[in-house]
Amino acid sequence: MKITIIYDNTAWDSRLTPDWGFSGLVEAHGKKILFDTGAKGDILLRNLKLLGIDPHQIDFNLIDGLKWICPTHCTRHIREIAARLPEKYIHGGAGKVIDC
Repeated sequence: MKITIIYDNTAWDSRLTPDWGFSGLVEAHGKKILFDTGAKGDILLRNLKLLGIDPHQIDFNLIDGLKWICPTHCTRHIREIAARLPEKYIHGGAGKVIDC
């Protein structure tokens, strides 16, 4: 298993843009799963590009609830990146088992 932090409030790699929020790419068993998207789609896409990760190679996106983001912002944010990420969104919830 390999986990790459794409989006966080600190950046270990100085090329990346830090911001409040989180996104990580989990690679295991031949699948690539993007866990959450951070707060801003443009930063997510820029960081993916700088890390050499092709959004079209991601198999699933696991969205971890709305947290602080109001539904209107979340919808706009997801629409902003949806054209570049796969349409396989999985919404988490306590006790939910996801078999990818």
